[in-house]
Amino acid sequence: MNLLKSIEVFQVVCKYKSFSKAANHLNLVPSAVSRQINELEKHLNIRLLNRTTRSISLTTDGRRYLQKMEVITQNVGELVSLTSDEKVIKDHINFTASPALGEHILLEPINEFSLKYPGVSLTLNLVNRDVNLVEEGYDLALRVGGLEDSSMISRQIYSFPFVVVASPNYIKEHGAPLHPKDLSQHNCIINTIMRTPYRWKFVEGKNKIQIKVKGSIEANNDAMQQGFSTAGLGISYIPLFIVKEQIASGKLVPILTEYTPEPVPISIVYPSRKHLSNAKRKFIDTLAEYFLDKNPQK
Repeated sequence: MNLLKSIEVFQVVCKYKSFSKAANHLNLVPSAVSRQINELEKHLNIRLLNRTTRSISLTTDGRRYLQKMEVITQNVGELVSLTSDEKVIKDHINFTASPALGEHILLEPINEFSLKYPGVSLTLNLVNRDVNLVEEGYDLALRVGGLEDSSMISRQIYSFPFVVVASPNYIKEHGAPLHPKDLSQHNCIINTIMRTPYRWKFVEGKNKIQIKVKGSIEANNDAMQQGFSTAGLGISYIPLFIVKEQIASGKLVPILTEYTPEPVPISIVYPSRKHLSNAKRKFIDTLAEYFLDKNPQK
């Protein structure tokens, strides 16, 4: 019996509250998961789980042992991190981020990480929503904007500068706003993936101001927002990295440059430090170093 393996399986079963979901996460058949739990209970001479045809739950002993096991696995992970050769670290990371980050930024740091740690496999799912990491089986998420779920561990790694842009044709036809409050007289492209899509935030001197905006076009995609503004359909409040090429080519023009849009934080979130493997720690560090040291805006 591999005691550490059985403990890992038990922890995953507790995380998903399901043998089948745990088996899928561990790339095992459900019978193998059940066998590992049975062997662990036999080895400890206690019952860890209550099982019914519909659900499983921790026994009183199970809750106590789970807490102790988390300390053990954390210590083992830290011990391995002191001695492991980078080439032999093996793990799988299930990771999620927004499509905009995936399309424009994440390829380089993920390539860097995968070349350095070939034994670690990655699954990246790009979605325009905040997933439930525990229920949907994700290890890590990269989130843009303020964080609402206080149960998650978070590490802010960057703040994205935003810019307000319009096409030369739009400015020629409608003029350019001179103050953020003038946006109420313009057609604004609304990005519904933002937490406050109808309120654009600016810094005016030492003060922060919010401007209510409206427009005839709404979309939940940064690239579409950029395309609508490039076509002359309205004004966009958008991350700089999405439009820096269009600005360089003159297809889009920054406006309201004296009133800085409020930067938006980007953070890595994960359920618990106790289940953070050596590989996941190194993946987080790779992303943090990329954003902070290499600065993808430049």
